[in-house]
Amino acid sequence: MKDRDALDAWAAWKRQVNIDVIDYGSHRMMPQLYRNLLRHGVRDPLLDRLKGVYRYYLYKNQILLNRVSQLLKAFDQAGIPTLALKGVALIQCYYHERGLRPMEDADILVPTAKALESMALLKKFGWKPVFFDRPETRIAIIHSTPFVNADGQQIDLHWHPFWECFNAHDDSDYWKQATPIKINDAPTLALNPTHELLHTCWHGARWNEVPPIRWVADAMAILEATHSQIDWHELIEKARRHHISLPLRDSLSYLKQLLNAPIPDSVVFELAAIPTSALEQEGYAAMVNPRLPPTTAKIVRLLYLDYLWLRSSTNSHSRFLTFARFLQAKWSLPSLWQVPVYIPLRFIKRGFRDVFHLNPHPGRPVSSDPGRQQQPIL
Repeated sequence: MKDRDALDAWAAWKRQVNIDVIDYGSHRMMPQLYRNLLRHGVRDPLLDRLKGVYRYYLYKNQILLNRVSQLLKAFDQAGIPTLALKGVALIQCYYHERGLRPMEDADILVPTAKALESMALLKKFGWKPVFFDRPETRIAIIHSTPFVNADGQQIDLHWHPFWECFNAHDDSDYWKQATPIKINDAPTLALNPTHELLHTCWHGARWNEVPPIRWVADAMAILEATHSQIDWHELIEKARRHHISLPLRDSLSYLKQLLNAPIPDSVVFELAAIPTSALEQEGYAAMVNPRLPPTTAKIVRLLYLDYLWLRSSTNSHSRFLTFARFLQAKWSLPSLWQVPVYIPLRFIKRGFRDVFHLNPHPGRPVSSDPGRQQQPIL
């Protein structure tokens, strides 16, 4: 925000918020608040504390990006193409200041055919998988997996830029139209502005335990820097191809209505006009608010939706086996053979609760915002 609107918003926010204890999602926005207050010539006793937050994230990002650049060089020398996603690319292409956009990890995309080789290279350099001992066995059923080093830094290795949507394997355009960039002196790629906006809005619309409000700032940074380069027809066609018109419609409408983002009215209208099935609408509602308790019938429908998008997004010949492996990972089951046993047991237990109206977690209060984490201002 700029000028009088920004100053009024700052005054209103201070009146409404206990600045000593704020949620982590808001805490990650403090560096941009600090920079914007300086830009507007604001003098406030809180500036020194906000400066401390900015320097904290600058320090963390600097260390992480230095480590990332070393890895990108190693990938390049091994002949593995890379494409920086999310914070790494946004800082380099749009923020141009490493302290403004906090990162918990660095997201790096490689071609699907290079995923196995990339995992081996990470392990060679001392990075260990976080969740799975053998993530290479799950390439067909997930789109990324995190690795961590001895210092606790984390890399999220991706082999698809999108997931949990239709035709996720159809990603050749993202590579072909990518923009060359450098992290320090390490060569890599970034999504072009149209695809970056698509990716940002898609991820921003999804529910997260940490309120993902920074997607708004990310999207506005992209639009303010490159709105004349956005190919709106391409964005609409990608939304249609991946069946993500609903989150794109809502995200772009929000940006336009709240922040007067330079988005043509026709784009929102065209996204709204894309046909969506009742099943997709139900899946989108569950995606943005997964804490709503589902019925047994709804769970069955959403599992069928999972099967449909996974079937469209994998080249595996044995799609039922792939889906079984997907469910194994989704439900954190140790063995694949447990999937056919777990499914009826799950539905029997749920049906029993539905009939007798039992609370699966007796005594546990239901928070209206269970992911809200408090974080003190440094």
